[in-house]
Amino acid sequence: MKIRRLSVTSVVLSFLVVVLSGLAWWAGTPARAAFAPTIALIPASGIVTGQPESVKFSGQVQVSSELVLDTSKFNVPPAVILTIDLSNVSGTGSSTGAKYVAGGNGTNVYRPLVSNDTVEITFPFSRGTTMSVSSTGLSSVRSGVLTFALSFDMNTGAITKGTANIASPAFPY
Repeated sequence: MKIRRLSVTSVVLSFLVVVLSGLAWWAGTPARAAFAPTIALIPASGIVTGQPESVKFSGQVQVSSELVLDTSKFNVPPAVILTIDLSNVSGTGSSTGAKYVAGGNGTNVYRPLVSNDTVEITFPFSRGTTMSVSSTGLSSVRSGVLTFALSFDMNTGAITKGTANIASPAFPY
């Protein structure tokens, strides 16, 4: 009687094919389907109080909104990725008239897609025309809070309406 033996290579290769097939089946389609971002210009204004002086800010905040749909088997609700650009927002010192610039350009925020949402971010700002740490160090960089009230198109994730307010941070005591 002749006994036929399987080679170790054949067994390992067969096992690898089964494992990879299982992983491909489990993963299904890509986990995220994203759409082209839409851009909204939202007017922003407000005053950040503090030392050495209060700063009045105004300008247009550019907010990019990208719809994200989960196409995996986990059924995560639709969401948006917001990219916030403050490069067109500037401030003026109340007592000196000095120019201030806002930083934090390109801040990304991931939010569930809802028809109306309030989004709050903290941003750095400093005196001058460019956002930098001067010879006085980090002590010259201050913080402001930007609060958005946004409305979204539930089919595309595009911002349909928005307002923005700039204020002082409310740090706990």
